[in-house]
Formats: sequence, C-alpha cells, structure tokens
Amino acid sequence: MPVSPARILEDLSSFYQEKEFPVLLHQYHTWAKRRPLEGCRVIDASPVFRNTCAKYAALLAAGADLTAAVSPVMPHDPETVALLDRYGIPVVDARQAEGPYDVVMDCAGALSHVPSRCGYVELTRSGAQHYARCTQPVWMVDAGKIKQIETCLGTGESFFRALETLGMKSGPGSMLVVIGCGKVGRGIVLHALSRGLNVIVADVEERPLPAPSVSFIHAQDGKTLNNAVKQAFCAVTATGRRHALSGMIDPAVARSSGVLLANMGVEDEWGPEIPKERMLNGGRPLNFILPDPTQMRYIDPPLALHNQGAVELAAGYAMPGIFPPPPEMEEAFLSLIRSRGSVPREMLDWIS
Repeated sequence: MPVSPARILEDLSSFYQEKEFPVLLHQYHTWAKRRPLEGCRVIDASPVFRNTCAKYAALLAAGADLTAAVSPVMPHDPETVALLDRYGIPVVDARQAEGPYDVVMDCAGALSHVPSRCGYVELTRSGAQHYARCTQPVWMVDAGKIKQIETCLGTGESFFRALETLGMKSGPGSMLVVIGCGKVGRGIVLHALSRGLNVIVADVEERPLPAPSVSFIHAQDGKTLNNAVKQAFCAVTATGRRHALSGMIDPAVARSSGVLLANMGVEDEWGPEIPKERMLNGGRPLNFILPDPTQMRYIDPPLALHNQGAVELAAGYAMPGIFPPPPEMEEAFLSLIRSRGSVPREMLDWIS
C-alpha cells in the first residue's frame, strides 16, 4: 500500500521550496478534499526523477490507484525508481504494461499500446504520432502554452546547467550552433543570449528569431552548416526528429574539430554516422545527466497539466480525438505561477 502523499511531500521539502511547485501543491490540497480519482486505476509514464514525486503525491491525494512506468525511450533515475518501491508505488516496464487502466498518462507514446477505459494524456509532442488514429480522447499537454515553460525556459536553462556540471563553461563571445528552432531550440537561444554568447540557428525553415543578433542558416545548406559547426565551441540539436542530421553533417567534422556535440531531443538526432562516444552523454538528452533534468519551477506546470488531464478524462469531460488543454485552464495555471511561483515574470512574458 502506498505511503501517504503527505509523507512524499515531507521528503521533498528537503530539496524544494513550496514556491517552486505551486500548481502541484494546489492540486494536492484541492484533490485531497475532493478525491476526483477515487478508485481509478492510473498508469503514468512521466520520466521518473526526484521532482516527479510531487506529481505522484497529487495523484495519490486525488485517490488514484497509481502505477509508474519506465521505458527505454525516456531516461529515468534509478535511485528514484527504488524510492517509489519504498513508497509502495508499483513500477513496471512500459513495454510490458497491460491494461486496462481507467486513464493512461503517457510520455512519448510509451504506453500507447495499453488499453484505457477513459482515454490518454500525452505529455510530449513526440508522442502525438502514436495517437494519430486513436478513437478515444487524447489530452495533448504539449499542444498548449504551459508546456513552453518546461520546453523553452526549463530545457534551455538545464542545457547550460548540464554543460557546467561537466566542467564545460563558455565565456561571452563563444559561438553556439543551435540546430532546430522550435520550443526547445528557442529556449536554448534565449539562455545563450543572456550569457553573452554568439548564436547561429539552423533550421529547415526560416522562423522569427529571438533577437536581431542571432544568425540564421538553412539546415540543408550542408557546406555552411558544417563550417558553422567547425567554428563553434558547441553544436546542439533540438529538432524533435530521430537522425535529423543523418547525411547532413560530415563525420570528419566531428573527428577533426574540438566542437562539443550535444543533443536535447528524446532520441539521437545526429544520426548513425557520428560515433556515440563523440557526443556528450552518448547522444542522449544532455540535461538527463542532472538529478533534476528540468528545475522544479519549470517542470511543475506541465506535470500538473498532465495530472489535470487525468481528472478531466476520468470525469468524462472529453470528446474522441487529440485536443489541447482548454485556454482558460492554462490561464488559471499561469495565474497561480505568477502569484505563488518563482518563475521570473519576464521569462513568463517570453512564452506569451
């Protein structure tokens, strides 16, 4: 039997201040009274790290019969997995998970094969392809504004925190090449500019850039891209596509230059031509070398929105097909963050 969710929050209090996770705490206190998931069988494939435990506390407070799932698609922290066992929360291999569950809370489509009575809540855009033909409700967290707090602000911060953890600091004026300028790439660019770096963005389509000082090159212009990578202190991929650079980067560039090669996508984006040992963290997302791959202040809102999706589906408030979180719900979350949270106000303005 799981320990009380209050015990989980007590353990987390040694690591996080309440202002770092205002939305999950609000869910915890509200749901402990309402119990909106009373008796619901829920399986959750969110990446298992220390700060994910606050998410589990809110679900348990809501009355969920909770199982956590780990998959080879997303990294996890073995120490936290062992902690869940002590908390009495079952952990299963996502590939072997069986249903049905009342609600399936997925990440990167790892649980898309598991039968669900009420529907699915998908945390990432990379999981959308797995639900393209789903005839049940699919609450897509990544389709809304809130997810940008993690993917843009949080992932950008954690990329540089991971570099610094490895002892790889970059001074002002150093050149960074960011390949892919979606939410994750844009966040890396914003944090790079705040550190005084020179930034080149490469993408398959020209998008509005975060600042006039950022240079743009077309990702399919192989000669220009390879020259930029050779001159950079670091080149990082954030395209969201597996092997996106396959055939585009000359392997000799990786062998002959001292540029750091990093990936911030779920899967290896550099391609099989670049040796894994040449890439930081073996080509896995660089921020997952950290105890908290995304700081609690940035991961709190999307994890809470993931939880909210489970409550909405269990209550039957959804139609079949993929749909985004309601805008009014996201605004309520943002209001909580502004009034009780620790995300700087100017950063919240970036995602607006």
